[in-house]
Amino acid sequence: MQVNSEFDLKEIFGVLLKRAWMIVIAGVLGFSAAYFVSENFIPPMYRSAVHLHVNNSPDSPLGNTVHLADINAAQRLVNTYIVILQNDVVMEELADKLVAEFGLPYLRRYMNVIGYGDDARLSLASLRGMISMSSVNNTEVLLIQAQTGSPELSARICNAMTEIAPEIIMRVVGAGSVEVIGEARPAGAPSSPRVLFNSAVGALLGIAFTTLVVLVVHFLDDRIKDEEGLLKRYKIPVLAEIPDFKSSSKRGYSQ
Repeated sequence: MQVNSEFDLKEIFGVLLKRAWMIVIAGVLGFSAAYFVSENFIPPMYRSAVHLHVNNSPDSPLGNTVHLADINAAQRLVNTYIVILQNDVVMEELADKLVAEFGLPYLRRYMNVIGYGDDARLSLASLRGMISMSSVNNTEVLLIQAQTGSPELSARICNAMTEIAPEIIMRVVGAGSVEVIGEARPAGAPSSPRVLFNSAVGALLGIAFTTLVVLVVHFLDDRIKDEEGLLKRYKIPVLAEIPDFKSSSKRGYSQ
């Protein structure tokens, strides 16, 4: 049984080696296709981020002694704040700020706008989908990120959230406070698409697909091509073999 497995592996390796040129070409084509699509058909996206520090007590400045219980409570408050900041009330206030600053014609290029004329407004679902919030390594630091097709818009969304967050949190929760750590800045380079990563994936897919096709075609081909194939199928000895004579001469006889 072990001999057959070794033979099969050798057979597979031989088939792949024989068709190596096809596999290489498929990898190059996959890389080129993914690179072309990533560069020309996937719009660039820009991400900005801002950090907020969550305090358990509004009367406890950062310079005072911080107890472990306060840190644990602040970590739990981060998740509460995330739920609050994703509410439609917050999104509506954020949308109003963006419309007042950028205008609907500009925003329409990067997010969904519902309605027409005086009834036009930003889609809250579209706006919410551009924003992500999370706790940084399970600490009391809240990370707010925004990703859009405009670096300025992404940064403005983050900064607008820091303007809205302290007031809305104090009003809803009635305890704790939020300290903004710095401000978001427009990204200098797009965060997506990752052109080289996509190209590498395209190359791997091309190689994998071609390898699979080569193996499937080989194992589905039941024709007998040589003595080895005859012995493998019928398990009988070969008494004689007719050689294949080919002459390089123009007038030579070939059989």
